[in-house]
Amino acid sequence: MTLYSAKVDAMRKFPILAAMLLLATACAANTRPYKDAIVINVSETDISGGARSDKNVMHYIVETADMLYFLDYAYSPAGHNNNHPPNLAISVPVKMAVEGKSAYILDSTGAEVKLHVTKKTKK
Repeated sequence: MTLYSAKVDAMRKFPILAAMLLLATACAANTRPYKDAIVINVSETDISGGARSDKNVMHYIVETADMLYFLDYAYSPAGHNNNHPPNLAISVPVKMAVEGKSAYILDSTGAEVKLHVTKKTKK
């Protein structure tokens, strides 16, 4: 086998190898088990202080078919990070997945938002 034929052979195998690698990473991707939910209450707490930086915490109560979840989302409204609370409205259906002490909600723009589960109770 000459050097030229070895290069041509490698170039033929590269697209197959790239496709297999892409398929393997797509199959290994973590898909969350989203279920239907609805936000039933929203409140906000301002935890600003002299020694601390400005911080707000959004509190959400989200209802699924069998559970009520109490969720928190902390953010800094001021500063250069352009941080803001998720775009969630009361009485609007959302998709939610819970993994341990974290809940993942798809907001009205379709963005996935991670919230902290503070409490959960059966309905």
